[in-house]
Amino acid sequence: MTDRPGFLTVTYGGSGLQTMDYEKKMVREKDVKFDGEDGSLELTDVRLVWYKAPKKSSGWKKFGALAGAVAGAALLEGAGREIGGIGGHALRRVGRGIGYAAVGTAVTSWTRDSYYNKDDKGNTDSIALPLVAITQATQSGKNLIVELKAGGNTKFEFKQQRVIPGVVANVNTAQDDGKCPYCGTGAGNASACPKCGAPLGGSGGGGAAPSGGGGNGGFCSNCGQQYPAGAKFCNGCGHKV
Repeated sequence: MTDRPGFLTVTYGGSGLQTMDYEKKMVREKDVKFDGEDGSLELTDVRLVWYKAPKKSSGWKKFGALAGAVAGAALLEGAGREIGGIGGHALRRVGRGIGYAAVGTAVTSWTRDSYYNKDDKGNTDSIALPLVAITQATQSGKNLIVELKAGGNTKFEFKQQRVIPGVVANVNTAQDDGKCPYCGTGAGNASACPKCGAPLGGSGGGGAAPSGGGGNGGFCSNCGQQYPAGAKFCNGCGHKV
């Protein structure tokens, strides 16, 4: 069995991107190319999504439900690890086989290929970039350049370049809140989500403190629980901090 975070899976219908319960749409632009392929780009307060234009003969289809291998970070094979969104807690299982990311690695350390959804032939059907993984978004002529915190960038070519400044402005606005892509909690620049414990990779500032936490220490990178200043080990899981 393969686990894949829900925010990486892209589904859409006649109204465009089908959003998750905790995200809201901000920008939608239909004529946007990625790697020479025609498609649409939509921005929410959680992720930036591009999906390839469907063939006229095939109609709309749902991405993420295709047969074959799907490239992605946090792709765990066998007994893996599932993070966030269930009862406000992280569910963790000991993993035997690990796909594209080590168990517990932060979203900001994932490579560019981690965010691709591919069909059974290996072609990119969609991309879902969580905003917490983006360093900055800038305009270069007709292109939107998205720099990733893990290094490298992703380029999108707009037919209507006048809309790019609006996309950039909305990315900046949404990043101030820093919603956790797993559960939608405002995490600011926290290293882990204060609600579900998912490792995000921030510097530790921002976000609401989890209930029962105390002090001005930080968040455990292994389980997400807050620890007090001066602590050497997490009180929740014993991980060295």
